[in-house]
Amino acid sequence: MLRGTQMRSASVWSDALDALGAVARLDVGSHAATFSAQCLGDDLASLLGLMAEALRTPALAPDDVEFVRGQTLAQLERDERDTRAVVERVWRELVYPRLHPFHAPAIGDAGVVRTASVDDIRDYHSTAIRPDGAILVVAGAATADGVQSAADRAFGSWSVSGTRAPRDIPAVALAGTVRRTEVVPDKTQSDVIIGWPGMPRTDPRFVAARVTNMVYAADTFASRAGNVIRDQLGLAYYVFSGIGASRGQSPWIVRMGVNPQNVRRAIEVALEELRKVTNGDIADDDLSLAKDKLVGELDVALESPGGVAGMVMEAELFDLGEDHFERYPRALRAVTKEQVVETARTFLPPERYASVVAGPPLPDLAA
Repeated sequence: MLRGTQMRSASVWSDALDALGAVARLDVGSHAATFSAQCLGDDLASLLGLMAEALRTPALAPDDVEFVRGQTLAQLERDERDTRAVVERVWRELVYPRLHPFHAPAIGDAGVVRTASVDDIRDYHSTAIRPDGAILVVAGAATADGVQSAADRAFGSWSVSGTRAPRDIPAVALAGTVRRTEVVPDKTQSDVIIGWPGMPRTDPRFVAARVTNMVYAADTFASRAGNVIRDQLGLAYYVFSGIGASRGQSPWIVRMGVNPQNVRRAIEVALEELRKVTNGDIADDDLSLAKDKLVGELDVALESPGGVAGMVMEAELFDLGEDHFERYPRALRAVTKEQVVETARTFLPPERYASVVAGPPLPDLAA
């Protein structure tokens, strides 16, 4: 969609963007496409016009499709030599069924990339990139009246045609522990993922899940597993955990970069620390530190227009309410130790998980 429109070639469209001193990017995930951009406040109307042109009337010309196809396949080939990319791909394949939206990483499935035709892509654009369900967020040097006027000029004539593509996301669950090792030649470091299917952002327990994630392993300073595995025991070059925010069960995973000799022990310690959380072995100071870290990150994010826009977009995408800004920090502070324990027991059972190790051969690690 950024390779030109029906009115301008890719270079002419990019030159128009550059003339504004603006930057723009289009990110496509498993459940949403996000077109984000930054410009001076006085140039908002011109920027929205360029964005509308790319969204509504992309050229999707055969030559451009082949160019992007080649770029994507080349990146997928490079990813097969990158332990971080391999471990994520294999973990997703292990947890989510073949046709599940979260089965493949955001870059896509190589088979689909190779075979999708120009007509396939145009058909998908007409059913997926539509005004119904679209959300426009503007933050920064702008007024409500100015944004409304600029948006009306850019998008006012955008009409609905055809049927919107369904967005159902099937539920998934782990029946037991599953493990896999994936050998990546000529590597000296192993990358590890231990994880579970998470919960939808619309789940009322999601705020407690974010606190649980921080208590467990999200940060080497404020989280117990991160501190123990990397700082105290020196078992990993990096360790962090994260829970995705979507309308489905995005991955809730712990990621580690580990010397192959330490892989077994690092996984054992990660699960040991998780068992402590599920058993309620959480110091009051640790819980307070986790909340402080999350509220502090929120305060920093809200100091920039991009951070504000992100919070508004999250609230709109997941129907969190207009007072989300005010409620969210209070909700974080209100999470109790009992909620953290219950969340960990429900969603992060240490006796039932999916783990993948990608890197050099590990003869002493059970596959």
